[in-house]
Amino acid sequence: MRFGVLGPVTAWTDDGQAVRIPDRKVRALLADLLLHAGRPVAAATIIDDLWGDELPVNPTATLQTRVSQLRKALDEAEPGARELVQTTPAGYLITVAAEAVDSGRFRALAARARQTGNARMRAATLADALTLWRGPAYADVAQDAFARATIDRLDEERLAVQEAYAEARLVLGEYDELVAELAELVARNPLRQRLRAVQMRALHQAGRQAEALESYADLRHRLADELGLDPGPDLVALQHEVLTEAPAAREPERTNLPAEIELIGRDAAVDEVVERLASARLVTLTGAGGVGKTSLALAAARRTGDEAWLVELAALGAGAGADEVSALLDATTGLLVLDNCEHVIEAAAEVAARLLRESPGLRILATSREPLAVAGEHRWPVPPLDLPAAEADAAASPAVQLFVARASAADPRFSLTAHNTAAVVALCRRLDGLPLALELAASRVAAMDVRDLVDRFDDRYRQRGLPDRQQTLSAMVEWSWDLLGEPERAVLRRLAPHPGGCTLAAAEAVCAGDDVPVADVAELLSRLVDRSLVVRVDGTSGSRYRLLETVRAFCLQRLEEAGELETTRRRYERYFEGLARHTEPRLYGHSELFAYLGGLYGDALPRSSGPPTMLPRTTTVTSADGTPIVLESYGDGGPAIVLVGGALNDRRTFIPLAKRLAGQFTVVTYDRRGRGDSGEVLPWAVEREFEDLAAVVDAVGGSAYALGVSSGAVLAAEAAVYGVPILGLLLIEPPFIIDDTRPRLAADFADRLQELVEQDRYGDATELFLVQAVEMPAEVLAPMRSAPLWKDLEALAPTLAYDVIVMGDFTIPDHWATAITVPTLVIDGGESRDWRRNTAQVVADLLPDGRRLTMDGHPHDVEPDVLGPIVEAFVAETMSSRPE
Repeated sequence: MRFGVLGPVTAWTDDGQAVRIPDRKVRALLADLLLHAGRPVAAATIIDDLWGDELPVNPTATLQTRVSQLRKALDEAEPGARELVQTTPAGYLITVAAEAVDSGRFRALAARARQTGNARMRAATLADALTLWRGPAYADVAQDAFARATIDRLDEERLAVQEAYAEARLVLGEYDELVAELAELVARNPLRQRLRAVQMRALHQAGRQAEALESYADLRHRLADELGLDPGPDLVALQHEVLTEAPAAREPERTNLPAEIELIGRDAAVDEVVERLASARLVTLTGAGGVGKTSLALAAARRTGDEAWLVELAALGAGAGADEVSALLDATTGLLVLDNCEHVIEAAAEVAARLLRESPGLRILATSREPLAVAGEHRWPVPPLDLPAAEADAAASPAVQLFVARASAADPRFSLTAHNTAAVVALCRRLDGLPLALELAASRVAAMDVRDLVDRFDDRYRQRGLPDRQQTLSAMVEWSWDLLGEPERAVLRRLAPHPGGCTLAAAEAVCAGDDVPVADVAELLSRLVDRSLVVRVDGTSGSRYRLLETVRAFCLQRLEEAGELETTRRRYERYFEGLARHTEPRLYGHSELFAYLGGLYGDALPRSSGPPTMLPRTTTVTSADGTPIVLESYGDGGPAIVLVGGALNDRRTFIPLAKRLAGQFTVVTYDRRGRGDSGEVLPWAVEREFEDLAAVVDAVGGSAYALGVSSGAVLAAEAAVYGVPILGLLLIEPPFIIDDTRPRLAADFADRLQELVEQDRYGDATELFLVQAVEMPAEVLAPMRSAPLWKDLEALAPTLAYDVIVMGDFTIPDHWATAITVPTLVIDGGESRDWRRNTAQVVADLLPDGRRLTMDGHPHDVEPDVLGPIVEAFVAETMSSRPE
């Protein structure tokens, strides 16, 4: 059975007999099913499409009757054809091959023509495609809303084929015939610049220069009046050619590259690919489906200026051999673009190798999800578009720019505003900066607010005009999945529980099993990287492997289908729980970061019991050198306590503790300069930090207790030596190294941090600091970098090098023994590393009025309900012992 939609909706038997469709509603039902061929359509959708507001008495029963009538009509024409219309839990669907419908046949012929190097064969193929049209598409339902979008798409495709057919005939010298035939087509589409170019060339070559110039003038006026635009540069150049009265000589066609489209965020990438092509004869662009390999390849091919020929290998069957691929190729010089090689990877590799041997004047630019593995191949991984580091950077992000451009095309009212920036940024991050994913999402803006898309976007939203295999993200991932062997699938799906990637060691621990030996995981992981299903990220602490979110969502489904979800999760949790027992992967004030990691570190930590509605008083004080320092005060009675952050703390990390203490004290948190809202001037001189702290203490009454964390503890103690009026010190694990229980940092460590910051690699600088200075395992860092609060740590990166310098040589200053005379409590965690606890004891013993307290059963990053009573007891004790 064959079907037709390029004209009145109809069906034919295999021997060409027309099928009698009973009435208009049954014909509309058939049209609706063919419009969604191969996909179920919900009964409610069909009812709305067919009857709208004029519903029959019993819509469901009436629809069932129409379905029965359609099945009967098909079966009477060709016995057994009733089975083509199926009922599923999701609705009704018609199961037909793409080329069993004339629209599918039309698209296949158009695709074949684009791959044909001979102009005469291309013209004949395009003519065959156009003869399939019997009238307006879906003529029976042309006025029905449900068919309008598909009709518009088909009309656009028909016009593009008509233009290509005219261009092919222009190459063949059919000038006079084209002049006559194009007049009506141009009249119906007066603003179509490609069509005008063909008409102008035909008129020019036919010796009718005046008419060619009149056509150009008509277009220019129409564009200016109706759209406020000017003709494109190609048409301007063509007008100049006509004005010189030098018709171009007839030459064989030099390229079949499609018309150029706007490519956003890829200028540097295009330049680099072109540069590679200047020195390499085979360059392969690799990357995940939807990352934009084809668009980048076409842009680079145009920029080389060579005779370039595109061959789209996706049109071939998966089992196609080298002979079938070779049949599409006739280039021996210039640039050959082989697109979608992964579909026929072995045949493509064989043909590419042969062409490079036999045609020394030929270069090849290939796109594939895995390398061709041919001698001399240069691989160039295509990354997703850059994501914004923060909402303030949104407008400069290529990912955001692409989304906004495509969303504006879908809905001219759309623009990036203060109200939707957060949602756009979140959506771009959720979609990993994948161009195809962004375009799929942007296409929904006309029907859905972008803020709703953040929660509701999924792979049901389809993009018109794409090949079937790229219609949804899940389809693309599934297509790649089908090409994998079972061991590769096992490793891929077992990577899914890792929220932000993992190291090789973690992958071996979690992905190995009876079916995959541990020794094989590294090799299988390497294959998955080659196939662009796993992304390798090289950081300052080594490589980690992660899945794009679209791939991860797909693999979680496959993991559940395989019955391995709980087993893999338990293996995953056991590995990281064991890791956590041998480390202290916590940072003061960042409990929420580790709670986010969930099972990685056991149960999520409870929230602070501090009053959630308490709001601080925010003020700004001026330091001695004029730098503004922002501080927040909680509570308004009792002694003042100033909380001093370390290398990875700003004032926000102290909020839970400040609220807990606010009932008895005036608690002050502040942003050290170069962080948060305080002045952006970096100190690079510890005296500036003392002056800042002195200004804060002065603002809260002239004296205060100081609680400092890590390097903030050193700063608070040194401020007391400097003369800042501090009544007492609480020092949480000052990070001095006083024995051989941990290695010292390299002499150039601060320089390395600063170099990364100057390269805008804030995340890498933070990772290096955590691994080297905090001794956090790389396995912990891998998922942490994907956590929502990671950006808060990155924001502090510019001051990391300074904090290292503040530590000096990481030995306790000799002058502390005599210069720090105020009561001091040195606090460490019972679960902290030995060197931290040893240091706490040495510092407490060194100070004349110092003592140590260990929080047994806790790391140093404890909840306010644990640390709060310690602070309260210390202040009460020191106040009672102070002389009147």
